[in-house]
Amino acid sequence: MTQPTDDRIKRLEEGQKRLEEEVRRLKEQRTEEIKAIRVDVASADVEHRLDNHTELLREISHKQDTQEKQLTSISTDINELKLDAKAYVGDAAIFKNKVERMEIDVSTLKTDIEQVKTVQSGHSKFFEEHGKRLAATATKDDIRRLEATQEQILKLLQQKPGQ
Repeated sequence: MTQPTDDRIKRLEEGQKRLEEEVRRLKEQRTEEIKAIRVDVASADVEHRLDNHTELLREISHKQDTQEKQLTSISTDINELKLDAKAYVGDAAIFKNKVERMEIDVSTLKTDIEQVKTVQSGHSKFFEEHGKRLAATATKDDIRRLEATQEQILKLLQQKPGQ
């Protein structure tokens, strides 16, 4: 055989010997024993803990029931408030409509008042002129005096000259 092949065979034989030695050592090796853990715990302690947990669960359940009632009450109140808010929105719209109509009515009243003022101003001028005419017109007393004077004049005229 050739030299490289011989070397190769030698190396393979040495590797096989090493592997066989390692397998033998592993077979001889003993693993440590695992100690078994004692599973039976003191039952009184477990029962006490379970009782504590049961009591805690009851308290939590009671609190949840109370909170559920409170949440239901709050939810009902919120729904009622929503209904009230909708009613207020409707009332506000009605109120707004009424205010707008009142604004129109007030505007109309202002226009009417301005027209009345204009007419009163015309009346005022008329009454002023009428007052001047009345001042120039004789009163009942003036007419009585004129009538009395007229009667005296008539009496005087009816008398004969020489009388």
